[in-house]
Amino acid sequence: MTGKSFESLNKADLEGQQDRKEAVYRKLKVMMMRREFTPNERIDAADIAEKLGVSRTPVRDALNMLDAEGFVTTVPRQGIYVKGVYREDLMQIFGYREMVELYALDVGFEALSRDWARIAEIIREFDSLIGQESWDGFELMEADIKLHKTIVSYAGNKLIGDSYDKLNGHVQMARAYYLQDLHRMRQSHDEHQAFLQALRDGDKPGAMRLLKQHLEMTLHNILKLIEIYKVF
Repeated sequence: MTGKSFESLNKADLEGQQDRKEAVYRKLKVMMMRREFTPNERIDAADIAEKLGVSRTPVRDALNMLDAEGFVTTVPRQGIYVKGVYREDLMQIFGYREMVELYALDVGFEALSRDWARIAEIIREFDSLIGQESWDGFELMEADIKLHKTIVSYAGNKLIGDSYDKLNGHVQMARAYYLQDLHRMRQSHDEHQAFLQALRDGDKPGAMRLLKQHLEMTLHNILKLIEIYKVF
């Protein structure tokens, strides 16, 4: 694992088992988002534990969390691998996302329009992060996920919400590449603001159109980036 930013974790983060797991989880997630791991690269948990100065247990726990989020995949009797990003999978996942998010916006628009301030707060959080001189992408990803999950929650359907969460994890690695693109982040800012204005105006057709365009543009940019970085 040469060329990776491994260093022992801050002792303040390692006081308890839960703290160690969270610290390792965050460290590995940020490294993956920075493309310090190659897609389909095999993960050596023992080597990571040694380099971070922790036991193998928090590393295994952190990798289980990353597996659940779609950053890594476990192959029985072979090991844990960094998740690859595949064009056909992304097209299917975004087709599903578009169907679910537009449905949620359709059935929940009246309530969502009344609660526009809730969406505005998440967008302000997102915008404050892209306004910084530099970022590691971690907080941006969390804000982006929060925005879209909030929209889906207005469908008022737990089954849809749970299935959306599960499938959405598979696009996390691709999202990590997309959230490093400053130009796209600025485009997203404009798209978010237009969507918010449609909510405030009670413009359901406009909000539906803007959300659809946002998802289509996001997919387009992710596909372009995985071609550039050859993350297959």
